[in-house]
Amino acid sequence: MKKKLLITGFIPEYLICSFRDRFDITMPDEEKDRFTLDEVKERIKGQDALFTLYAFKFGKELIEMADSVKVVANGGVGFDNIDVKACTEHGIFVVNTPTSVAEPTAEMTFAIMMAITKGIVMYDRAARANGNTVQPFFFDRDILDYGKTLGIVGFGRIGQALGRKALGIGMNVIYYDPLRKSREEEQRMGVRFAGFDELISTADVVSCHMPYTPESHHTFDRKVFERMKDTAYFINAARGPIVNQEDLIWALKNHKIRGAGLDVYEFEPDIPKELTELENVVLTPHVGSNVIECRKEMLEEALGGTYKLLNGTEIPNIVNKELITGR
Repeated sequence: MKKKLLITGFIPEYLICSFRDRFDITMPDEEKDRFTLDEVKERIKGQDALFTLYAFKFGKELIEMADSVKVVANGGVGFDNIDVKACTEHGIFVVNTPTSVAEPTAEMTFAIMMAITKGIVMYDRAARANGNTVQPFFFDRDILDYGKTLGIVGFGRIGQALGRKALGIGMNVIYYDPLRKSREEEQRMGVRFAGFDELISTADVVSCHMPYTPESHHTFDRKVFERMKDTAYFINAARGPIVNQEDLIWALKNHKIRGAGLDVYEFEPDIPKELTELENVVLTPHVGSNVIECRKEMLEEALGGTYKLLNGTEIPNIVNKELITGR
């Protein structure tokens, strides 16, 4: 018998069709695109699983209405949109997609790092507006990334993937993570551990890859930006609320740091007008994993894993693993 699956956003048929033999699927059509909270409330009863897209919030009120849901899968590695504690209390497994998003997100991070440190967006605008190649010969804004130090805060799959790419262009890589790698691993990866204070004060580029938790809220604030080099760049492709956005804008406006590359924002889906008006920042709209190859893998990791879990098979991408022992 098929399991009942509620999906909060539209998925093209050529991507979802392979799951129809496993699930009885309810989801919005292409024109509708995504369900509202009230529309999910109307449909949640009797469902075996929920797949949340577009960071749809699965909070306590909705969890209590989900009388049959055994698994909630999130379309992404982050799961701050899901009340994991409440899910655990109600016996609902939380599943994410940590493997499939790692390389694409690291590529996007690397791309926005190169874009801001090389002035790509600025030069593109100038070329289109001026229709010529006239530029100052001695222009002190960008940097040579070769030989510079990249500091990675949060050294999980994405942080490590970014480190490999940075090493490939000749950067030095230091990292901070509460769970330090062994010295053998560090030597094999060609990276060096640094304390948080050392990293932010010495790195030429600081890239954030921490998970968002209540403890990591506003890790990057005015005090941190003040301790960075005034020639340094800040990159964030993790979660917006890790950064005090107002303080970052202050740092950019007052040239406390040289620039920033951002794919995430504190109050999504909104991007503040002040950020859009700054020249020393490159902005992308939370699209770190937005390539079809990745989306296919995310579906298999999330929905394939959900189906296995519903049928009694353990999978590696369970967030609240404490439920396993209680099965």
